[in-house]
Amino acid sequence: MKTDVRNSLFNENAPIYTKVGDNAPVKYGLESSVKNSSIADGCVIEGTVENCVLFRGVKVGKGSVVKNCVIMQGTTIGEKCSIEAIVADKNVEISDEKVLTGSEEYPLYLGKNAKI
Repeated sequence: MKTDVRNSLFNENAPIYTKVGDNAPVKYGLESSVKNSSIADGCVIEGTVENCVLFRGVKVGKGSVVKNCVIMQGTTIGEKCSIEAIVADKNVEISDEKVLTGSEEYPLYLGKNAKI
């Protein structure tokens, strides 16, 4: 990185702050599968995740398939679920054996603290 660019980003007079999660690293179950996804610390993956962004502390249950989704912090996806093209806000709970499908052009949105 060029020095002048670095100095403009990390200015002593305008520091950048972030929350420290201090979570455990991602835990992958023996039958889990992850492809082309970004998964934050504290997640527990026991199913299949493809083309997704998972924020801190997301749990994906055994036998669940999650594709093309953005799943925000603290969301729990139960066992044997099929989730596709979903944007889930914080702390959403999706119980076992649910099928939720949006589309690429119009993803399904689940609001904060929703219980499905």
